[in-house]
Amino acid sequence: MRRLSVIGSVLALACASGGCGGGGGGGSPPSAFVAPTPSPTPSPAPTPGGALTLSQSALAFTAAGQTATVTANEPAYAGLVAPDASGCTAVASVTPALAAAVPATFTITARSAGACSLPFYDSYGQRASLAVGVTITQGALQ
Repeated sequence: MRRLSVIGSVLALACASGGCGGGGGGGSPPSAFVAPTPSPTPSPAPTPGGALTLSQSALAFTAAGQTATVTANEPAYAGLVAPDASGCTAVASVTPALAAAVPATFTITARSAGACSLPFYDSYGQRASLAVGVTITQGALQ
């Protein structure tokens, strides 16, 4: 009998220290799964109602310093229009570098003899190009 009481005491001590789980799994039941709240998918900005157009397709200058204006327009568009004068820096300059109002007016100034294509872009990547030519004649005809 003494053996049974010693075994019972050992089992009671083992169970008191957390060793008796009753088999299988033990512990508290798992908490319910909570899915994260989905974030809304942003809707794309509406595209403009038409193409980006320029008031002129070409400009011809005969002297450095001459200026001309060009208007960029796009139906149902209220974003920015920007020229890319990087390919025309020796031939002509354009101001402003960015226009926020449509129709937007730009001033083209002849710099030196040559020809280039001056593209204008809207924020959707639409493009309209302006051909610029500068022919400088020196001297007088007799």
